[in-house]
Amino acid sequence: MIIRSAIFFAMAIGFWVNFGVICSGHEIIAVLSSDLGPYHEAFEGFQEGFGQSVRSYNLSGDKFKIDNDTKLVVAFGGKAVLFPYPEHTNLIFCLAPGTEVSSKDRIGLSIAVRMLPAENAIVLKLKEIQPSMKKLAIFWVSNSLESRVEKMRQAALSAGVEVISEKLNKTEEIPDRLRSIYSLIDAIWLMPDPLLISSQSFKVLKEFSWSNKVPLYTPSSGLVEQGATASIATPFHEIGRIAGVAAHQLLNGGLNLSEIYPEKMQVTINIKAVNTLGLKISENVLQKSEKVSP
Repeated sequence: MIIRSAIFFAMAIGFWVNFGVICSGHEIIAVLSSDLGPYHEAFEGFQEGFGQSVRSYNLSGDKFKIDNDTKLVVAFGGKAVLFPYPEHTNLIFCLAPGTEVSSKDRIGLSIAVRMLPAENAIVLKLKEIQPSMKKLAIFWVSNSLESRVEKMRQAALSAGVEVISEKLNKTEEIPDRLRSIYSLIDAIWLMPDPLLISSQSFKVLKEFSWSNKVPLYTPSSGLVEQGATASIATPFHEIGRIAGVAAHQLLNGGLNLSEIYPEKMQVTINIKAVNTLGLKISENVLQKSEKVSP
């Protein structure tokens, strides 16, 4: 993630004090990375889960300095996660795939609200969509996702599915990797990795999927609208609500976790892609899913 170092250095040494906002007297604040809709949707869910209004700041426009009285910051997005908060301040963060903050580097707690349910739930849902799946390719780039890929491998093994892990150094490697494994796999799962998923890399994966009749599963319903076979995701509002509940528990002394997985998942299926691939999906799965056909 690219950080505008000059701006963040100025923030870190407090230059905003003279012409910005000092966050004083607030036990909890929320910091959004930008004006993007998903952050606002998650923030609305956060306030619902927390049970009351919380002051928020936006890194794309607001200038502020975190006061030492602030006990908890809830960050939405990678840029907000990496802001130089006081090390004693507790941090809950969400909507930041590929971004990790270790509690070893801070005095305060660091708690990640994951974007997706636990790996065993994802694998079971993939098997429900495609019962015949035996070999699943997983593409990823960010080193911070290594432990999650391993959890996917273990969960898949328990479900009788072999994971073929395709760790990339750069997305330009995707065509060669696909050519080397296309006859060995039954489906592809994309990790929620900002270094992996771009318009160009997705175009390559989607064209491979449709041409070779290999289902492409993603962590975003937006990619289903662009041609992926199906997605398994948690709505942004729900992710924010979970962060709000966690914040309430933490401030009341009832939370000591490093990560929280949402339980709610939403499956979106691209009917046109399913028909093109010749994939047979049970009526029960279709009835419980969101469906699109661009």
